[in-house]
Amino acid sequence: MAKKLGNNYRLFVQSATPDTFNQPAGQGNLSIQRGKNFSSNATKDQGGVDTQQPGLRTISLKQDLIPDLPDANGYTRMETLDQSNATEKYQIRKSPFAVGDVVFECLMYTSLDNQDFNQGESVKVGVTLAPAAQPTVDALT
Repeated sequence: MAKKLGNNYRLFVQSATPDTFNQPAGQGNLSIQRGKNFSSNATKDQGGVDTQQPGLRTISLKQDLIPDLPDANGYTRMETLDQSNATEKYQIRKSPFAVGDVVFECLMYTSLDNQDFNQGESVKVGVTLAPAAQPTVDALT
């Protein structure tokens, strides 16, 4: 039985030129988190059980990077987006990573969460991406 391989999925960020996407160099693990919020239906006359109903879904992407610099259209672009709180389109593409291989696309906020400066190791950066709009492509569900 064939298995999907994580190496076959990569993150791309739109450059300052619309509809031109670049792959940040030094990508490591990439994950997508999905959740569903539930809202309470509790009333005073219920017998102590809080019934709930599904609400909005949440999505976030996490990307581990070991920045390979210079990378003006990849990591450095993401640093600029993080500092400015601007939104930008991101894509996840599957191998062979061409324009037609997009499996996820969304306008997102960029957050460079943590940087690890461990002795004897390359600098590692964690990135979280949060949606600013509904995904326009989501074939990962």
